[in-house]
Amino acid sequence: MMGTKAMLWRWRRNALRRRSDATEAWVVLATGMAIAIGAPMTGAATAWTVQDALDRQRQDRHSTMAVLTANAPVVRAYVGGGTVRASVRWTAPDGTTRTGDAEVKTGLKAGDRATVWTDNRGALTGEPAGLAEVEARAGLSGAMTAGGVCAVLVTGGWVVRRRLDVHRAGEWEREWAEVGPQWARKRA
Repeated sequence: MMGTKAMLWRWRRNALRRRSDATEAWVVLATGMAIAIGAPMTGAATAWTVQDALDRQRQDRHSTMAVLTANAPVVRAYVGGGTVRASVRWTAPDGTTRTGDAEVKTGLKAGDRATVWTDNRGALTGEPAGLAEVEARAGLSGAMTAGGVCAVLVTGGWVVRRRLDVHRAGEWEREWAEVGPQWARKRA
């Protein structure tokens, strides 16, 4: 098991510690702190933003009764029914009659009533997400954002550490070029 002294050698002053070793220690610390603080904060902010947008969408969409203006196609591929797009007519909040294509149950006939979803202006929209779906989508969006932030930070830290490794290798080569010939003369 590695002791505390061995783990913190880059922070202590000693003859073997290079400036790049201390820089690497600071990069690792900064990356860890950014992950510990930044990832949860951005994940939570994303989740709140997505949930707020979906909640507003739920408030802005309303179910409206419409009348089919043509027969809805019959689709037998669904067990227990399904939905298809069909031409419908409905009354908007301003009292005007509108027509368009909306999702309705398969097999309905012209003149049948169907529930469609409209926005505050009376335009057709899709059904809003349910409460469970809103929470799931918000949570998933937040988790994916937090994971993305972690991936970016870890990758950035890795790139910096690799550059420090290349720099250290160059230092070793330069120093060995100076010291190597001196050692060869002593052995001869």
